[in-house]
Amino acid sequence: MVKGNDVRDLVISHFESGKKAPEIAKLLVGKVHRSTVDRWIQRYKQSGSIGVQKKSGRPRTACTKRLINLVNKRLNSKIPRKSLRTMAKDFNTSLWTVRRVLNEDLHKKCYRKIKVKKLNEDQKSKRKRCCQWIRKNMGCDKTKKIMFTDEKIFTRNGYFNPKNDEVWANNRNDANEYGGIHEREKYPVSIMVALGATWNDITVPFFFQRSERLNGKTYLDELLPFYKMEGDRLFGHQNWGFQQDGANCHTDKSVQKWCKKISSFLFRKASGPQIRPS
Repeated sequence: MVKGNDVRDLVISHFESGKKAPEIAKLLVGKVHRSTVDRWIQRYKQSGSIGVQKKSGRPRTACTKRLINLVNKRLNSKIPRKSLRTMAKDFNTSLWTVRRVLNEDLHKKCYRKIKVKKLNEDQKSKRKRCCQWIRKNMGCDKTKKIMFTDEKIFTRNGYFNPKNDEVWANNRNDANEYGGIHEREKYPVSIMVALGATWNDITVPFFFQRSERLNGKTYLDELLPFYKMEGDRLFGHQNWGFQQDGANCHTDKSVQKWCKKISSFLFRKASGPQIRPS
């Protein structure tokens, strides 16, 4: 690391006052090394100065100030898609040069776009009121009395992530032999499983019958009594809250009426708290 000029001037002032290199190194322990003090003194004797010298080397021909300004202007422009390949083609340079300008010169990081639900003004105001109510009424003790529930369909095809499930091989044929193919059935065998999670523990899984699908009647007659039984078991028959998402079977009027009757407070992801506990 390059030392500042103040440290260099301090070393020379001690040297001119008659101190030797070992003494100067002891006085500046933790700031400069003994070998560095010796090198500075030798340079001072030869040239009369120990200022920071200009580094010699090949000048930058690719990552120039002009290219940096062009890339920065492109980032701040209103063009929706700012592809690195497009910038490299427009600025007559390589893809790796543009990437180096973004990372090293402009100190930028690449972030992928994420999908979020589009909200209108009424939905935004509802969510804001929901968040304000949660911050005001939901303390740490009440968050430990919520059962979070969801349902999921599992198929025999399994889970496949094309970005993370990689196979390293010499060619495509070898990759296929080493498990590089993930076969998917058109109509796979599937089963729906429901589960609830609480601060104390998780519920036992609820397995639907084969080819059985979730609707308002099935949710009300089979699943809600199961959640009620598991909630009383995990919370010890105390007042506890119930959370669900905005699926059609969850927003059914008969389902909502049943939930409000058995739960001290009810949450739905789409619109927040349905009943406020007293």
